[in-house]
Amino acid sequence: MGNIKKARFFNEIRKCQYIKEKNEKVIISDYYLERRFKQTVKYENELKKDISNFTYDEIINFYKRLNSTSLDSLFVMNSHFTMYTDWCIQKGLIRDNKNYFSELKREILKECLNKDLAKKRIVTRGIVLKWVNELPNPKDQFILLGLFEGLKGKDFCELSQLRQGDISGNVATLCTGRKIKLSATLLKIINDCITEDRYYSISGRGVKTMPLVDRGFIVKDYPNARTDVSEFQVGRKIYTGISRILKYFDVLDYMSAYSIADSGKIHMIKERSKIIGISARDFLKDENHIKEIEMQYGIRISRSVFYMKYKEYL
Repeated sequence: MGNIKKARFFNEIRKCQYIKEKNEKVIISDYYLERRFKQTVKYENELKKDISNFTYDEIINFYKRLNSTSLDSLFVMNSHFTMYTDWCIQKGLIRDNKNYFSELKREILKECLNKDLAKKRIVTRGIVLKWVNELPNPKDQFILLGLFEGLKGKDFCELSQLRQGDISGNVATLCTGRKIKLSATLLKIINDCITEDRYYSISGRGVKTMPLVDRGFIVKDYPNARTDVSEFQVGRKIYTGISRILKYFDVLDYMSAYSIADSGKIHMIKERSKIIGISARDFLKDENHIKEIEMQYGIRISRSVFYMKYKEYL
């Protein structure tokens, strides 16, 4: 008997058709829908029905069992399941022609988060500095504290492409054209990166060392690293470094580059609020004040959404 290919999804033919049509019409991240549909298989098999036929209560239960810590991630996921269910309704595949995903607003989705893990995602500057002090390599220290203070960019280019000559006083001119202020601690770490010529492994037993090659950037390379690679591939090296750092502190399961950056935003809002003498909520309401945070972190902030997500930390 020949090998039987195991289905990737529940109702695989239906979902593959949807993915094909969606990719033809909309620019979407590679494999995003595939990953989401793989995520639903276990629950669809339990209930013996397609995710598009889940009831309101079944959706809530499904989301809670995901143990998600990110409201934005859950919101995006729900938007895609809403569109998928709409498509199924148009094809006459839904029993009651109801799309319960469309009823789940942000306030409801927030109640589906794993709040214990979500709380761990946000850390104070004190904790970040404690971690920095425990890391043996200036290179890792720079990446961690740099993220916290606003360095990121597409494919982490603001970290990977920063040069000594880009810094004047406490201001860095980044490859993206932004100018941001750096703390005295981060400037000291940058100086250490410039003089350091070896990297000490922070995985395994931590006894391996590797030489570093100076190619003009603050983040030095290993001798065998290729130079003819894309910005995406360079960014992946930074991403791998971030994962290694978070694993070193046993927080990789619930923390990410985004949660480190969000922690930095919260810290800056609280510090600026204190200096100005207003509440963090009033700071967020003021368009000029919030622009300070947007400029430091290179993002646009929806003030109402940010406050709803992080009010307990502000």
